[in-house]
Amino acid sequence: MSAGNQSVGPLSRACFHTLLALMLLAPLFRSGKVPLAVMALELLALLGLALVLWQGPRGVQLRRVEWTMIAALLLVPLLQLVPIPGLSRLSLPGQADYYTALQLVGDSSWTTLSILPRETWLGWLVLLLPVAVFLLARSATQKQLRTGIALVLAMAAAQALLGLLQYGVGPGSPFMIGMDESGGLSKGTWRGRNSYANFLDMALMISLALFMATLGQHKRDHREQTLRQRLVYWSTLQGHQAFLYGALSVLLLLGVIFSRSRTGIGLSIVGILLAATVFSRRIGGENVYGLAGTVASIVVACGIAIGLGPVWERFSQTDPMSEGRWTIFAHVREGIAQFFPLGAGSGTFEQVFPAFHALSMSSVTMNQAHNSYLEWLFNAGIFGALLILAGLALFVVRWVTVWKKGAWGEFRYIQVGAGLGMVLTLMHEMVDFNLFVPANLVYFAFLAGVFFYPYEEPAAAPRKKRESSVADVQRSRQLLQPVASEQAHNPFMDD
Repeated sequence: MSAGNQSVGPLSRACFHTLLALMLLAPLFRSGKVPLAVMALELLALLGLALVLWQGPRGVQLRRVEWTMIAALLLVPLLQLVPIPGLSRLSLPGQADYYTALQLVGDSSWTTLSILPRETWLGWLVLLLPVAVFLLARSATQKQLRTGIALVLAMAAAQALLGLLQYGVGPGSPFMIGMDESGGLSKGTWRGRNSYANFLDMALMISLALFMATLGQHKRDHREQTLRQRLVYWSTLQGHQAFLYGALSVLLLLGVIFSRSRTGIGLSIVGILLAATVFSRRIGGENVYGLAGTVASIVVACGIAIGLGPVWERFSQTDPMSEGRWTIFAHVREGIAQFFPLGAGSGTFEQVFPAFHALSMSSVTMNQAHNSYLEWLFNAGIFGALLILAGLALFVVRWVTVWKKGAWGEFRYIQVGAGLGMVLTLMHEMVDFNLFVPANLVYFAFLAGVFFYPYEEPAAAPRKKRESSVADVQRSRQLLQPVASEQAHNPFMDD
């Protein structure tokens, strides 16, 4: 039984509803960056994992390499929590100074690879979120995943609209929903405008994919219909799909622009160019507009990218951290070298990094490295490097499988759009920490579940050609009948 044709039982519906609850609640409480919201999401993740395990191996059809990747992701922090009897922190790379500090405060706990086991344990609990969402997405049916995609687009549209309403208002405005410290900034229910823009960028890629999939479908599916039948089709919701996805894409793009996130706006430009290039030869499923449509889509995308340049300069706000990021990265690399190859411990960056913090930036509290890759190396050392390389390799190999020749079904467009959204996020992580925001982490994991979902286009039903018979031909044309001689009248025979 293929993953797309699984029967939907009570357990499958419970898994799906848990997935929807995670996706719905993750962004509503300041993008999950408050303790109560994190705890609620972690409890839902535990419930989802329990339901997935209850289903058994047949409920989630993952390849062995995917199970291995998930197991490694969960085991690395746990290995850092394992007590090492008879070993002092003086023997671990980079931990001698911390051993002295821990002795001064009377900490006589077991020696572990993590400097702060409590923070590593809390970080491991947060890590359950993407694992649960990915497994729940992989256990869903194709129809359920389409519903999840609809929720992503609806949430993105609501957040973009809220962000536009927030632009320029005072801190006491009801549109700020209690976030008084951020009056005038467009960021929906997110705590940071960069992570808000990243979420909209991910949704924008799916919206553009569906726009390209549905654009011109009436030309392909209704070639032999009369004008009246076409007008009836265009008056339905299905007939306006391309227009709706196009309008949604414009709304999401406006939300990114008014967020004033330089990286978010720049990556939206990159995403539009990528989407135009990827889908230019597959407009409407079979490139219904031919070469002209291919050229036009690329030209329009380039025009949008060029036009967004001045808009970027006008609306983007200079990031106060942009000038200091390179200084931060240099000091993070110092920490990586000191703790290499074992790392400081997952989740310990905020507490450990102040020892490497530049004095010139002492007024700024660094709770993240503003580069997720460097932070993983800082926390997990060589294990983090191996996880990053393995994850990227798995992602690239999956692209080879998803990108297939021949006709594409609509779900294939969704998968490619999800992959493009992941590409933009992975690029964004080089200068930010979106994957350390629970809401972004949940949606990224859902897109990963869609992207890695085993999907094959349904076999095209052969068109039945009507075989014309002799009787049909005789019925379709008027035959000349001989006239009886006695009934015929010849005027030349009259007297």
